[in-house]
Amino acid sequence: MSRFDFDDAERRAVYRVIAGRRDVRSYRPDPVPDEVLWRVLDAAHHAPSVGFMQPWSFVLLRDMDLRQKIYEHFVAVNSRAADVFRDEEKRKYQALKLQGILDAPLNLLVTCDPERAGEHVLGRFTMPETDVYSTCLAVQNLWLAARAEGLGVGWMSIMEPKVVRELLGVPERVVPVAYLTIGYPVLFSDKPLLSEVGWRKRLPLSELVFQDGWGKVAPLATDGAAHERQSSFEFSPAGGKPAPEPQPYAANPAPAQAVERNRELIKPRGSLGRLEGLAMQLCALQGTAYPRCAATHLVLFAGDHGVTDERVSAYKPDTTLKMVYSYLSEGAVVNAFARLYGVPVHVVDVGVDHEFGQPERLIQRKVRRGTRNLMREAAMARSECEAAITAGFEVVNSLTSLEVLAVGEMGIGNSTSAAALAASLLELTPEQVTGRGTGIDAERHAHKQQVISRALALHATTDPNEALARLGGFELAALVGAIEAGYKRGALVLLDGVITAAAALVAARRNPRIVTHLVAAHESVEPAHPYILAELGLKPLLKLDMSLGEGSGAVLAVGLVRAACATMHEVRTYKEANLEHPDE
Repeated sequence: MSRFDFDDAERRAVYRVIAGRRDVRSYRPDPVPDEVLWRVLDAAHHAPSVGFMQPWSFVLLRDMDLRQKIYEHFVAVNSRAADVFRDEEKRKYQALKLQGILDAPLNLLVTCDPERAGEHVLGRFTMPETDVYSTCLAVQNLWLAARAEGLGVGWMSIMEPKVVRELLGVPERVVPVAYLTIGYPVLFSDKPLLSEVGWRKRLPLSELVFQDGWGKVAPLATDGAAHERQSSFEFSPAGGKPAPEPQPYAANPAPAQAVERNRELIKPRGSLGRLEGLAMQLCALQGTAYPRCAATHLVLFAGDHGVTDERVSAYKPDTTLKMVYSYLSEGAVVNAFARLYGVPVHVVDVGVDHEFGQPERLIQRKVRRGTRNLMREAAMARSECEAAITAGFEVVNSLTSLEVLAVGEMGIGNSTSAAALAASLLELTPEQVTGRGTGIDAERHAHKQQVISRALALHATTDPNEALARLGGFELAALVGAIEAGYKRGALVLLDGVITAAAALVAARRNPRIVTHLVAAHESVEPAHPYILAELGLKPLLKLDMSLGEGSGAVLAVGLVRAACATMHEVRTYKEANLEHPDE
């Protein structure tokens, strides 16, 4: 038996490495140890080459001044490349992160020397290009070895070879084949980036395998569709059975056994403060002394707002669609927080002014491409508003298992909508509710107050459904439906900032019992937020002067929910710990 024979586990490991290879763009700052780098380069050096010519060389780039010049060259070329695309494709292109030149701890140029091994190389008599083909095999070896080592690699092809030659002193005869960025990635995505954001899907293998001539489909033993499903590169996620469905909601306090267990835990009574209240809230919703929070999801709704015509935001309206692509490619703040706590992020388009194509991870429930300008007319027709509410409800209701629901949003202009909605429902003035949103200056802040004042003069009402349609947004309406679905399923609902709070205010006006499921994750710096929380009777868990949105604060509070659950599950009672009760 050869030492290169593979058993089943080794064979599957090879396929797993290939399946897990990704073009990485975002890196952690951790350095790559020299011994790891040497193993990866050695794997590249063991690539097959025609005539054993070994045309490759490897140029390591650690100097940041040099890499800055490479980066500046990339920016210039990338700007020209973006002009090739038009309209939505151009905006999508500009939203993608296409390089990690300065982020990665290491850059590497792989070159091909066509004169290596002399003029006559065995096997290239009729195909001299085999030197480049062989070098590409070295790149692939390097990439797979790096993945096996937990390293990410990105291929930066947006460059001019002549400029790179000059910057790095590469001889004229030598071909720059691959400029790579290498380091430990922020994450390895489930799917390639361009597939995640809907740029292009992987073609079915069955369409690309011919036999006995071009275009003649190969009669494989398994039909194409089934063969694709049985690909060696499809793996089930690790883990056991899905978390159980929560108990149906019952409007009653925490069960007596939960209250008693909390009283008996080895700690002074009440010493965990509001964590104990959080634990009891979960126990009440689930009807148990051992609350669950494993099935936690963040649902993030996105929509655009016509009121941005009034220049109420510091950001351009197309920031919404670009941020959606950032969520899909796992590069936004909320993605970083969600990774920290292992919370899946579900991104839903209910009203973005953009056609996304078919990104695999985007849930598409678009009602309309943005609302109308609320300063001049109703933001939504009642039918559109109801459609968005239904969309939010159905998305949350479709989650396989749900115990804790975190909600978030994205929509340039939505702080204006939320402030107007709060002013209308709580009968407050524009001055009381209008904040700086995306960081506008004093002049634009005063203008924003005027916009809200004119909107209220046109639309003010205390009817929640009418106010939502006239002053809200598609993502706000979807949040109302999502919160209602969380309530129906007996989930704890973690609100984020002022936008989600405004949606919760509408939901609570539609059904006051919803409040028993709500938790204010934090209190933002938006002035309308404390007014809404006071109306709902909610005290925020955190106060960090945040105003980002996205569900960022809601995801941060997931850690506190888990701590509350862990207390009820893992802390011993006095009896279990063989301790006496303190004097009472």
